[in-house]
Amino acid sequence: MAYFGGVLYLLAGLLLGSLGVQGDESSYKEVCNKTGDYYYYCIDCFEKHQNNDLDYGGISINCTTDSALVVEKSVLEFSKNSTGKFQEAMNFCVEKVDAAAAHFAASLRCWREQRKEDTIEYIQYGRNNFTDCVYKLSPFNISVGFIRQLAAVTSYVQISIIIVSL
Repeated sequence: MAYFGGVLYLLAGLLLGSLGVQGDESSYKEVCNKTGDYYYYCIDCFEKHQNNDLDYGGISINCTTDSALVVEKSVLEFSKNSTGKFQEAMNFCVEKVDAAAAHFAASLRCWREQRKEDTIEYIQYGRNNFTDCVYKLSPFNISVGFIRQLAAVTSYVQISIIIVSL
């Protein structure tokens, strides 16, 4: 199942055209100013994807998908190396994070097809799946590094929603 999300993401990136116009550094900083508390995550996202052929909405969705795939990799690792209730929670999260990554990839396809409402809806579906995983993990002590990964996905989701809504 996790493999499927990665394949969807790859296919979305390879098969679909781009939307919008690229901007210079000052214009993406102007866009990031509109994200409020997520400004630094936004800047980080655009700096990582400077040479990408996507517009701002597409880049923000790519960052969301990339961060979800990082969490998915961690969740898979944890699910293999844990036992008991924590392993059950991680197995649940494998499914939820995979579904979230697939929804984020679908949102990029909708964005490229200029279907703004569908784009936002798919991002929200992905966020809901991801949030289910986070709630399932709440009773457990997890590493600070993993918490940062979870926070990054949450931040990139919000950035995507804000930028796509502009």
